[in-house]
Amino acid sequence: MRPTSCTDQTIRELYKEFKLILENSTSKTNLEVRVKKFEKREELNHPLLKQRIKELKENAAHYTMHNKRKGVTTTTFAVDNYLKIVKRKLRQVESFRDEEVTKLTFQGMATLRNFVPFMSGAKNAHKSPFELAGGKTYGLPWIQTMNMHNAFLFTSTTF
Repeated sequence: MRPTSCTDQTIRELYKEFKLILENSTSKTNLEVRVKKFEKREELNHPLLKQRIKELKENAAHYTMHNKRKGVTTTTFAVDNYLKIVKRKLRQVESFRDEEVTKLTFQGMATLRNFVPFMSGAKNAHKSPFELAGGKTYGLPWIQTMNMHNAFLFTSTTF
């Protein structure tokens, strides 16, 4: 990627403007109109930013839902990242034709995400949601951990 010539001050201003657009947009159409004005700025001609703006337009309905319905919180980075993974999987397989297989796929993905540790720098770095919930991994890979915990369900001591 080519470097940008934006100053730190310009980057901060763009971020504030972008954040205001997200916070104040009340519908998909409203967000798209605001972004259309915003993306005319010369500083936003970078390929990475163009891709992010394109994605923002595609998901506009999700990003404005919290302003339309009471009780809906803003989309977090974790949810956003999970949606990116799901969309990529959907594009790879073109479509989910069988409802049961689709259900199993998403259940499997959700289970797996529970074992992925948070990155360094996070509040709970190097711990997974499974570990934070009190689950023991015993230093085993996630699939062996699941198998071991499921094995306890079939022992005579659990009845």
